[in-house]
Amino acid sequence: MHILILGAGAMGSLLGARLSGTSATVSLLSTNREHIQAVSGDGLVIEELDGSIVPYRLSAFHSPRDVPGTADLVIVMVKSYATRDAVGSITDCCGASTVFLTLQNGIGNWESIAAVVDRKQVLVGSTAQGSTLVRPGRIRHGGNGATFIGEIGGPASERIREIVELFRSAGLVTEPSDHVERLIWEKLMVNVGINAITALTGIRNGVIADFAAASSICRAAVEEALPVARAKGFEMGPETVDRVLSVARATAINRSSMGQDVDRKKRTEIDAINGAIVAFGEQCGIPTPVNRTLTGLVKTLEASYPGES
Repeated sequence: MHILILGAGAMGSLLGARLSGTSATVSLLSTNREHIQAVSGDGLVIEELDGSIVPYRLSAFHSPRDVPGTADLVIVMVKSYATRDAVGSITDCCGASTVFLTLQNGIGNWESIAAVVDRKQVLVGSTAQGSTLVRPGRIRHGGNGATFIGEIGGPASERIREIVELFRSAGLVTEPSDHVERLIWEKLMVNVGINAITALTGIRNGVIADFAAASSICRAAVEEALPVARAKGFEMGPETVDRVLSVARATAINRSSMGQDVDRKKRTEIDAINGAIVAFGEQCGIPTPVNRTLTGLVKTLEASYPGES
């Protein structure tokens, strides 16, 4: 099997490294030229949770034109706003039997993929792994968590079970799911409670669980999002807040993906996370002042980047 990681940032690189230890052939693809050059030259280095430093040799490419052969499985890890264009850019290295698996943050990703390829080729998943890009060619594993994979709106199929076994053989705790869209909403709650706060303050995930003021904002954002989730058909209770704080503790040393974007003065996925809660809230007539404020603050921060006006 040839696996193409579309969007080999911190998380994409982590998954690619793990899967490279299986029977599959793995290719990394990223627009981050410096990262790709470092991985191609000296390899990918992972700072593991136990403090060990582990090198990996991986094929890494900056342009889709350079990717050899046809991908059997594309794991989509690009930013939500870039999904449609990114998938459209790799059609020459994919075929009618290529499967596209999104493990991205936020809402609306599988729909963006299905706008480019046949919906039957699209699978959906959620992962609680954490990873930070330390510098080009080097990442820090920031937390272990389960990965769930499923079909869109249906029970887990044989192809789901095959991919799950592949992930397990890579040492990734992975389960098939018959209700993966609910899991995406559960992960959205985690992102709602962690990402914007870490992006705005410069803290790592664990501080949210340890510092009362940060915990309070996290709790308010998630509690406000729960009625929106219920209005969209996903019943979630107040225990969701405790689950979000548990994830913050489990990924304590990790810098959230949104935090990493702000650190590098890059556009964030705020519209697909807290901004999505605001948009859905407007549709359902549910006020979302906390998430609206967090969204506005992150957008203000983006507007302050050098070169922005």
